[in-house]
Amino acid sequence: MKLYHIFLISIAFVMFSCSDDDDQASEVQVQSLVFGSFTGECFGDCFDVFKIDGTKLEEDRIVDFYTQNYSFKGSFTFPGEEFMKHQSILNEIPAELIEGSDKTFGCPDCADQGGVYLVITIGDGKTINYLIDTDDTEDQSTEITTFKKKIFEIIIELTGALN
Repeated sequence: MKLYHIFLISIAFVMFSCSDDDDQASEVQVQSLVFGSFTGECFGDCFDVFKIDGTKLEEDRIVDFYTQNYSFKGSFTFPGEEFMKHQSILNEIPAELIEGSDKTFGCPDCADQGGVYLVITIGDGKTINYLIDTDDTEDQSTEITTFKKKIFEIIIELTGALN
């Protein structure tokens, strides 16, 4: 009987001494997400781009066209309600994108279909840049196409609220 009690105490000790801190430490923390959509063959406003972090949701209303050397410059901050409504997007970024490196999926805007622009900044200050074809292409996982659709929903909602 003593062996049984020692065994139970040992198991309890092991269970309670383990914590989830190790799991949390290995998770990559997203600091911010710059997201937008662009088209090359348009007149006027051809690039809608936004940035969300842990405290605010902004839009760059100065830029009209996407260029490869683009850098986000927030010129409008949305009210807190809009931020609260969309802040969960930071937790919906597929691990494949958070853990990846700069990449282009498909052929964004090659056939005038536009593209999706993403810049993910993670906890160590590293930024990862993505251009994603608006068409679902073979190199886009189900998680990426689902996330891309979510991004489009937010963009449509934010730009619709502004017009």
